[in-house]
Amino acid sequence: MSASLADFELPRVRERLQRYFAAQGFEGVEIEGLRRFTVGFSWITFGFTGSWRERGARVERRLILRIGPPMGIFAPYKASPEFRTLRALAGSGVPVPGVYGFSDDNEAFGAPFFICDFVTGDAPIPWTHDGGPAFSEPVRRELAVQFVSALAALHRFAWQGSEVEGIDGARDVQRAAIEQVDYWETNFARWSRAREPMLEWAAIWLRDHAPVAPRISVVHGDFRIGNFLVDAGRITAILDWELVRLGDPLEDIGWICMQAWRGRSPYMCHLFERDELLEGYAALTGFAVDPRAARYWEAFGTYKLAVMHYGAQHCFETRGYNDMRMAGMTAQIPRLLLQVESAMERAA
Repeated sequence: MSASLADFELPRVRERLQRYFAAQGFEGVEIEGLRRFTVGFSWITFGFTGSWRERGARVERRLILRIGPPMGIFAPYKASPEFRTLRALAGSGVPVPGVYGFSDDNEAFGAPFFICDFVTGDAPIPWTHDGGPAFSEPVRRELAVQFVSALAALHRFAWQGSEVEGIDGARDVQRAAIEQVDYWETNFARWSRAREPMLEWAAIWLRDHAPVAPRISVVHGDFRIGNFLVDAGRITAILDWELVRLGDPLEDIGWICMQAWRGRSPYMCHLFERDELLEGYAALTGFAVDPRAARYWEAFGTYKLAVMHYGAQHCFETRGYNDMRMAGMTAQIPRLLLQVESAMERAA
């Protein structure tokens, strides 16, 4: 059974939450304060307070439900990679929410889903600051340290032998970049019948200049401003792990450096200068960063983001996903294609 838009209306979601918790053996389940969040361009996110009886006492938790809609950008979705990664990273130095349940099938909610803790904080949004500072100088410096520390902890994580070992991604340092170019070129072919010379040229260039990965690490895939929560000056959680995979850790570095996340600001993700990022990361991981490889991954990330925008266009025009943010992303495609060219020129 596939989900429709009606499956994501609050009464239906509440009913399914109650049924799900009851099926897990919880008694007297009540769902309060259910609301849909407008953040996120991929999974649909709901917040709620769940309460039930457990060992004679009433238990109450603030939780998040994320559902992968069949008409979403990355459909068909799988919840297992994100869920297993978050569970494995608990206590690793990467701030992540606790996780409670998931499924890759459609039985419980009409689409894959997972449930995790609600974490306090607000997500700084990159596109609300057109050249002006996103943070005061003291806050910028403090958040920069926390942000790069979380990234370093992720890339130092010993994934071998953990449940993360089973997620998708590269195992061969020689093939890490090539496999990602292949993956996103395949996505573009799924999402657009038109040929785009800039993206065809970019795919050729990226294959010809693909670096050898320094090692294979867990790669977040969307590690940037907008995908972490801040509460009282502290990063409380890194969010949006739907693109998590094994690969070249410098992919995350290049993604952070993209123009899309800084606009006219001189600071990568509004947090640090490029050299400050590379030096801080190297100091925390013990691995020097090849600046040319970082530039390559910045060019790749810009290509990847452009392909995502074609996915948004396909969502809106073909899959019937009536989210105006998808239409807004479509309008950004010409600008992104110019950024692809500029990023390759800087990396050459």
